[in-house]
Amino acid sequence: MRDFRDAKAMAHTLRSTLATQGHKVTNSQSLELIAKAFGAADWNTLAAAIRTEPDTPRKDGLESAWDLPWCRELAATLPRALAYAKQRRHQYATIEHLLLALIDDADAAAAMRACKVDLSTLRRNLTNYIDNDLKDIVVDDGPAAMPTAGFRRVVQRGRLHAKQVGRSMVTGGDFLLGIFSESLSPAARCLDEQRLTREDVLNVTAGGDTGGRGEGAG
Repeated sequence: MRDFRDAKAMAHTLRSTLATQGHKVTNSQSLELIAKAFGAADWNTLAAAIRTEPDTPRKDGLESAWDLPWCRELAATLPRALAYAKQRRHQYATIEHLLLALIDDADAAAAMRACKVDLSTLRRNLTNYIDNDLKDIVVDDGPAAMPTAGFRRVVQRGRLHAKQVGRSMVTGGDFLLGIFSESLSPAARCLDEQRLTREDVLNVTAGGDTGGRGEGAG
């Protein structure tokens, strides 16, 4: 990706999704939110990072991960996660909002099903946590929810992983892999309760054992 069409499309999707729920945000606000989700300081920074190929590699290895486009499913997943937070009047969008959105992402959901994850139970546990344990971040009114630092790290890890394995697009499975590094998060705990590991997801997303874990693995 040598321009920021994907990011602009996601900002448009976010704005439209929020509008259907009665939450109005301006075009510039939606662009800023998508930039934050990518881990950029603001929209101008994101636009410059995507359009420019650095001559000197960055220490975090993200210098060329910006170039990868998002698959169609993922382009709707990120705005959906932000919308889940906004509809609950949450000030922040957390990793849990993101994982909840990934349940309806075709690639991430397929990987979890292949690993024998009970998506209905996972959805119920995440929704219960989001609705009952995040009351301290509810605000009476305000702009759309801002992604937390953990949320942004998951996005960055997903992009970097896709680049490292030579994939042509970033998928929801890449984002799912990024959650495991946030081992103290409730989202990671929910995956652990399903006995899902990073290795399980790697196996199925790399074209390994698409039947999931063998008998005896639980």
